[in-house]
Amino acid sequence: MGVRIYEDKYKDLSAVSIENEILTATFLPKFGGKMASFRYKKTGREFLVQAEGEKYKKLEFAGDYVASECSGFDDMFPTIDERAYDKFPWQGMIMPDHGEVCGLKWEYEIEKNEERIHCWVYGVRLPYKMEKWIYFSDENELMIDYKITNLSVYEFEFIWAAHVMINAEENAEILAPYSEESDIICVFSTDEGFGKKDLKMQWPNIERLDKRRMDISKTLDRKDNGNNYKFYFDNPVPEGWCGYLYNSDKTKLLLKFTEDTLPYLGIWVNEGGFKGYHNIALEPCSATFDDPISARKKGQFSSLKGKAEYECSLNFCVEKL
Repeated sequence: MGVRIYEDKYKDLSAVSIENEILTATFLPKFGGKMASFRYKKTGREFLVQAEGEKYKKLEFAGDYVASECSGFDDMFPTIDERAYDKFPWQGMIMPDHGEVCGLKWEYEIEKNEERIHCWVYGVRLPYKMEKWIYFSDENELMIDYKITNLSVYEFEFIWAAHVMINAEENAEILAPYSEESDIICVFSTDEGFGKKDLKMQWPNIERLDKRRMDISKTLDRKDNGNNYKFYFDNPVPEGWCGYLYNSDKTKLLLKFTEDTLPYLGIWVNEGGFKGYHNIALEPCSATFDDPISARKKGQFSSLKGKAEYECSLNFCVEKL
């Protein structure tokens, strides 16, 4: 397959890249383990949102995520929204916005014999070790295998979610493994006519609060005041995949994931109102509604028993139709 792994640069930072004849992915182990870039070499298409500027806006631990680089693909763990944990022995402990691991320095090694990158990090406010192994499972597929180990004897609840900020285009299509009229639940919307928190809608042809009909599987063009909204599918995924189809050149990005450990799917759509970006975020996740306590109330939560391990996998597959 001709795999190459090498020390690299991303903006003004040290990075590590993995590439073959078709794909190149660049990671920042010392800065949250972020996948900063994922590029299709045949066309030059960059799938991930890139922030402006030649200097990387670093995220410190428990810092302001929105004011940082806010691009690419971050791992979100053990929460998405900032929230105080409510169970013994960590009552009152604040779980940072977008989680801990995206603001921590990861260690890494290049496993040349296995043609993969191994990254790991330890928790600060919860006792865990998170590891991931990055490699090509096929010439058009980049695989990331995860393992999270609870280092304490106490069980804790968590969310692991992918925060994959994908460049959007007008009239491109969001792909999901759900049938028409599947229930979705709105989490937020900056357009009051669109929806509000906890509003139930049906995928993909929703009825907005203002009674207009809208196909939300098609992304609109970018507007300075465009809507910025997120929803979750109300039931577990029937199959472990989601994706985005660029109709301009018939390139499809598929995310394949382990549905038994990532049973839920959230989608964030930004039509330009947030930072001027035009993006979607496909978010396979272990639990819903952006923090473990809300997920528990919904009955869609995940937990890790003392000394236990949690594993999941996420596969980035590129197809040219």
